[in-house]
Amino acid sequence: MHEFPDERDKSKRRRVATPLDSWPVTRVLVTAALLFATASLALAQTQSSTNRSRTFGPDACGPADPAYIHTANETGGIPMFLQRSEAAKAFHLVRESTRNNVATVFWATGTLDAKPQIIRVPVDSVTKRITFTFSGDTKGSEFKVTQPSGGAITESSSSTEVTDLNCGRILTMTSPEAGEWLAQITGRGRYWIEAQAQSDIFFVSVEFVKKGRRPGHEGLFRIQGQPLVGTPATLQASLSASATKTTEFYLVNEQGQTIQKLQMDAVNSDRQFLEFVGSVALPNEPFRVAVTGRDSNDKQYQRFFASLFHAESVEVSANPDLDPDLDELSPGSTRQVAFKVRNIGPPRTFKFTVTDTQKFLTNVAPKELALGAGESGTVQVQLTVPAATAPGVGDDLVIVAASTAGPPTSNSSVVHLSVSSSGQNPR
Repeated sequence: MHEFPDERDKSKRRRVATPLDSWPVTRVLVTAALLFATASLALAQTQSSTNRSRTFGPDACGPADPAYIHTANETGGIPMFLQRSEAAKAFHLVRESTRNNVATVFWATGTLDAKPQIIRVPVDSVTKRITFTFSGDTKGSEFKVTQPSGGAITESSSSTEVTDLNCGRILTMTSPEAGEWLAQITGRGRYWIEAQAQSDIFFVSVEFVKKGRRPGHEGLFRIQGQPLVGTPATLQASLSASATKTTEFYLVNEQGQTIQKLQMDAVNSDRQFLEFVGSVALPNEPFRVAVTGRDSNDKQYQRFFASLFHAESVEVSANPDLDPDLDELSPGSTRQVAFKVRNIGPPRTFKFTVTDTQKFLTNVAPKELALGAGESGTVQVQLTVPAATAPGVGDDLVIVAASTAGPPTSNSSVVHLSVSSSGQNPR
């Protein structure tokens, strides 16, 4: 555990990105999209035979398209199974998720077997608001939250907003009591639970990095996609920590349970943007990064980074050796962007899905690639830029490689390109 002295000098403080400046925007938008999507499932009267989702009635909680569930799990969102009358009520969650400095305190999914499950959630003394969200895919589940002093939260509790849904519940408390809160879940079927705090303690970023070099700069750079199984991994985390005294990092699984502790070393002293780096032995299951410790009033705090990580056995990376002018596009040009695909698992075939934000994509070759163990191959992506495209327009090119048979694995790479004002691209 790292411990830091009080920092009195405010002169060097600078503005840092809040969670809403980066990854949680995506998660919040995903949450909003899930609310609308699951509501539309309930409102739809007819479904195409190709639609994997079906209409559900007032006594049901789904089923929903598995793609929505997968997206929620990967981003730390909550899938909500809404009725016709509940779409507006569910914006309680969207409103609380979009406040400044909102951080995930706890996230989990699991299966209920009619026995009560008790989840313990520490709430620190610098939290301004706390929101507990519960969602289940089976009607009849019950969700109760008890504060440290022992009183269960109800609609009549002071400084509290409670939204009851057919298949879920949302509770927000202002100026919550510091200490250990208890969330009790009873019922059957799959459930999701999340606690979000508005607080000055939050993750700014968490990413896997590797040593790299750019012109005039050497250091740690974010890897493309997910980390690789069996490969040494380096984790970099940035924490808004001015309201903390200590930190201890660890990994948790999708059930919110601790997998392993991490040894992370602080590499700067800016408590508003405190950076840590450490080596990670990658677990054999999906995981999130979490941090706990004592706040400035010596109360326990806890934060989860919402995005889910998982070690994969295929690597996808832009290939600068084949594409030295990787980040430049010219109006009126057609060019190739090369990606290297490396299989570090057993022999298998990979299928490629490629998209780009400006729809410059005109061809992908090959669309599938068979690779033996340890083998690599190249995928060429063709982009055609209209002559009238204005200089400065950005284009995010995304490629996903997914195995088509054998042990499932997938990984991705994202390249940001920009349209330049120069003439015809040399490629």
